[in-house]
Amino acid sequence: MKKQSCKIPSYEVEHTVSTLSQTQCWSIRNTKIPKTWDVTKGEGMTAVVIDTGHTDHIDIGDNAIKGKNFTNSKTIYDLNGHQTHCTGIICAKDNHFGVVGVAPKAKCISVKALGDNGAGDPKWIEDALDYAIVVKPDIVSMSVGIPIDIPSIHKRIKKLYEMNIPVVCAAGNSGNRGVDYPAKYPETFAIAAFDKNGNIADFSARGPELNWAAPGVEIYSTYLNNSYAKLKGTSMACPWVAGIILLMLSKHKKQAIKEGKNDCQTIEEIKEHLLKYTIDKGAIGRNNDWGFGMIDVKKLITGKSMPILNRPPIWRRFIKWIKNIFKK
Repeated sequence: MKKQSCKIPSYEVEHTVSTLSQTQCWSIRNTKIPKTWDVTKGEGMTAVVIDTGHTDHIDIGDNAIKGKNFTNSKTIYDLNGHQTHCTGIICAKDNHFGVVGVAPKAKCISVKALGDNGAGDPKWIEDALDYAIVVKPDIVSMSVGIPIDIPSIHKRIKKLYEMNIPVVCAAGNSGNRGVDYPAKYPETFAIAAFDKNGNIADFSARGPELNWAAPGVEIYSTYLNNSYAKLKGTSMACPWVAGIILLMLSKHKKQAIKEGKNDCQTIEEIKEHLLKYTIDKGAIGRNNDWGFGMIDVKKLITGKSMPILNRPPIWRRFIKWIKNIFKK
């Protein structure tokens, strides 16, 4: 049997630039994330990011922590750009230049499990997941695509689930051809992508396994050689949701210190909180384009709702829901 390869879901670098002033990408600005930073910026939280290597980008600085290199590359550093972009989406610093991440005081442990060309051996992913099991981060972010079920990888994701460590995965960029593994596993959070107009991206993988959709088109973040780039793909949506979960966990950790109670510790509790503050999108209820919908970040963290992006009227969504029933 042909050996399968793990790889970055196909993505597109729209353009690279350098910047001297701080820019908030639409994915930060339109979803009102800065309104949550009076409550938390993700302090005290750590993510393991499994991708193409450690970044030394000046705009991320010590928010990125060296983990381990499990590939055949001679360096742990990111020579591809993919992990640098994803890490910036999570935790680029709020420092008055460059860009800012969703959770700018969180930390990301860099684990290199994809080679410098963006592809890798499933054994590297297994080793990276074993490392995450030992490290026990608050969350794991994986913008990785695998074409088939690999039981040894699934076993490790199940272990992280049992440890109540959420594994957030890019759904893939194959459109109607379905959700990639490991996002297809029920123990993960499978993330689709939408654009700044509130429309699901054409490339975003569809399927019943989806949990949520997040910004994934024209996403401006850190890139190679201290530059910045706009990229698109579910690879960008995945770390955005990881950052949101870090904000939520940080908020509840602070509340626990004050009140002695934390009702957001298990994966089921985390999912319950996210669902409570989810805006239904597409056909009514969970659907193959949006999953449960999009997360109202402002309401999740502050209790105050954000504007709904391009939401069709209820009667139109109801008709679409009926049509989907008859298609099945």
